[in-house]
Amino acid sequence: MKTKILLGVVLVNFMCVGIYLALKPSTVEAGNTKVQAKVQQQQQQISPDPGVKLDIIRQREESLRSREMELKELEKQLEEKIKKLEVIEASVKNELQAYKIMSDERIKQLVKIYSSMKPKAAASLMNNLDSDVAVRVLIYMKGDIAGSILSYMDTQKAASITQRLVSYRGGVTTASSESTAAEK
Repeated sequence: MKTKILLGVVLVNFMCVGIYLALKPSTVEAGNTKVQAKVQQQQQQISPDPGVKLDIIRQREESLRSREMELKELEKQLEEKIKKLEVIEASVKNELQAYKIMSDERIKQLVKIYSSMKPKAAASLMNNLDSDVAVRVLIYMKGDIAGSILSYMDTQKAASITQRLVSYRGGVTTASSESTAAEK
């Protein structure tokens, strides 16, 4: 009889456990319910009411339009500044060209003056001239006149000018010739 009672109690326990398990949601189902709640919440945040979505899109479009207008205005300002700079550049080029023409005319005038002088007098004056000017004057002179003037010049100055004459390129001398001239 004790076994019957014991068997009855075990059977009742199994039934209680079965009922309990049937009524209580499992942990997997509970986890799934939580995940489903999060997904629904995210979907609500991502895809709100279509009217709200439309408002958000309109705001973004308006923002893009205003930025586009700002960029167009900046582009216009840049184009205006570029045009002004081009005008200034053309002006500077014209002035530089005019200066070169005037400078060449002055050098040619000096060439005439020094060529008409006696070589010894021209050499003493050229000793006191700036080396750049002396080089340009000698470059435009006839070779025999320039040679005779150089022969009466200070030897160091004549050597420096000769070195620069070798590397002369239309008003520009090379850096090595300038450093040679500076050393002497």
